[in-house]
Amino acid sequence: MKSILNYLDDLKEKNGSDYKTAQMLKITKESVSQIRKRGTVSDETAVKMADLLGINQSEVLIAAAIARSEGDVKSAWVKISKMSGIAASVLMICILAGLPIDQTEEGINSYKSIIYIMRSSKYCKIIVVWAC
Repeated sequence: MKSILNYLDDLKEKNGSDYKTAQMLKITKESVSQIRKRGTVSDETAVKMADLLGINQSEVLIAAAIARSEGDVKSAWVKISKMSGIAASVLMICILAGLPIDQTEEGINSYKSIIYIMRSSKYCKIIVVWAC
């Protein structure tokens, strides 16, 4: 998973400078410097970053939460990030295989973190069970 600084670098590459990136994010150049120094960003700025990069907001929000967290909380966010990546990979495989996707929220309140993949000739069914 990319860090907030990686996303900020992507924006700088896209916009040409931190100054232009700050303008696009509607924050000051000093705020961009503070993000680079601390390696953290607010959720609001994370959402703006995702929108400017044209990527999923959840991806950048998770990176922002990881950057702000410590200890067990950070470990939990990293685990969520990995689970999201696995689910996205499986979904991409199903799409590339040309299988229709049937999504369900069964088991969302389970106490185990597991991704179930059930494939039949008609559907690639992905059931994501998050840790509670």
